[in-house]
Order: sequence, then structure tokens, then C-alpha cells
Amino acid sequence: MTIKTITIVQRERPYSDDLNENIAWLLESLGISRAMLQKYSRILTEIAKSGGKISATEIAEIIGDPRTSITYHIGKLAEMGIILREGRGYRLRAGTFLRSIEEMERDVIRMFEDMKKVAQILDEQLGLPRR
Repeated sequence: MTIKTITIVQRERPYSDDLNENIAWLLESLGISRAMLQKYSRILTEIAKSGGKISATEIAEIIGDPRTSITYHIGKLAEMGIILREGRGYRLRAGTFLRSIEEMERDVIRMFEDMKKVAQILDEQLGLPRR
């Protein structure tokens, strides 16, 4: 079973075409704290720029942070569902940001469908009225 933790924070969308600002907004909308935005932005940018897959070691060398730190942050991005691990490398989940977000949206819809089914069973078991 794959566990995904998707946090969605409503933020006012940036009115700029600045790459860094837009990546930071996307990450902040996915629950990354402001204190960690720069680090996650750099990691996600390197993964996206790789065009395929890139290893944690390669990202650590580019960014200049310890591999263990990079691996931890990559794990969080994978848990969110925006990137995937492929062998020893990482890539955007669906090749582009747009397609990756669309797939995450489908994940959330499936999660809510499952929760609704269980909620219906609970209502029936507790004898709660139907609306």
C-alpha cells in the first residue's frame, strides 16, 4: 500500500511569471513551510530540469547539501505525490508539473470516494438518517 500525504493550503496565486516565485507558491500550496521553501524549490527544480531522472547524490552535489538531507526532502516530495522514485533516481510524477498536479487531483478524488463509502457504512451501522 502506498501512503500519500497531500496537504492543500489555499494561497493567493502569484501574478508573476517568475519561475522561483511560482515553484515556491506551488510548494507552499502543498504544505511546505516558508522556512523550507528555498530548499524544496531547489530540489524540485533540479528534478524537473533533469528531464528524466536524477539521483539524490547528483542533486546533493548540485545544491551543495548533504545527501542525507536531500534524501529526506525528496522523500517528502514523493510522499506528496509530485515526484516518483525510479530505481536510484527521481523524476516528476508525470513528466510535467501540470500532468503531475492533475494526477494528484485524481488521487484526492479517489481518496474522498473511499472516505464517502466508509462514511455511508458508518451511517448505516449507527442508524443515522439519510438525507
